[in-house]
Amino acid sequence: MTHGTDQLAAFNKAQMEAALKMAETAAEHMEKLAEVQLSAAKAVYANSLNTLRQLAAVKDLGELSNLSKGMAQPAWEEATSYAKKFYNTVAAAQSQFAGTLERQVAELNKKMLSSLDTAMKAAPPGSEAAFAAAKSAVESTNSVYETMVKAAKQMASLAEANIAAASQTKPTKR
Repeated sequence: MTHGTDQLAAFNKAQMEAALKMAETAAEHMEKLAEVQLSAAKAVYANSLNTLRQLAAVKDLGELSNLSKGMAQPAWEEATSYAKKFYNTVAAAQSQFAGTLERQVAELNKKMLSSLDTAMKAAPPGSEAAFAAAKSAVESTNSVYETMVKAAKQMASLAEANIAAASQTKPTKR
């Protein structure tokens, strides 16, 4: 019985370490996201001041028209750059979380199957069907999980392609 208790204690310790690693990863990525946000806010502030200075220097409608036409492209480029940085930061965090989760699920499944095998050896005769059903349920859950991971990766690839396509598009001049 102490073998089972030792396994449970080791499993709990591994889960706690994984949770702490996830929290550390989340904090790191939140810091990076805050840096992206602060950088964008500073750029918007600086551009706003520059725009106000340029507007204050306008002497006629022609200058105003030319000024407004010249502002669209840099604003679009900055917005696209911000979106890329934001997406890359979030995608990196998601990738790290997914990797950690995949490792945890694989380890949990391995331990569950091992525990089922150990329990099956000590079980009374005739209980093989119950253990086979439990193993089948674990394997089915693994299959569903793998399908979900594939779908999530495909969605991430699609989002990345959309960001890349959007960054290639430029605003139309009026």
